[in-house]
Amino acid sequence: MSDGNAVRAQKWKPGFRHSAGKLGSHFIRAIRNGQLFGWKTKRLGVTIPPIETGEPGEWVEVGPVATLVGYASPNDLAPGDIEPGKVFAALKVDGADTLLYALVACDDAKILFPGMRLKAILSHDAEAGTLPTFQPEAAA
Repeated sequence: MSDGNAVRAQKWKPGFRHSAGKLGSHFIRAIRNGQLFGWKTKRLGVTIPPIETGEPGEWVEVGPVATLVGYASPNDLAPGDIEPGKVFAALKVDGADTLLYALVACDDAKILFPGMRLKAILSHDAEAGTLPTFQPEAAA
């Protein structure tokens, strides 16, 4: 019998699905098929990930190589923010006009430097994230 004051141990698990939209969905499917595309419009050039502006555009293949612009030092992040062995970075993907913010796989962030060339790791796993991970080109 309950007295009405007891708290039940429950977990909240909302059922949430989010659509990436027409452009985002195409972009994610391409990554899972081993391809990296940008969306080219007259006003913005080639954006990666694609940016919907309402103007006509076309898909263009970019990368898979990128240049490291900068990264967040693992020391500047709270423990657990990013999985071990990866850093959060700003990248200029070859063929794109915008920066891509993605993870770089590397055991020691001290080897990273602006201008370093990185190669995309494109996953064929449907459970993978929506952006590729990059790694130093020599390790690819």
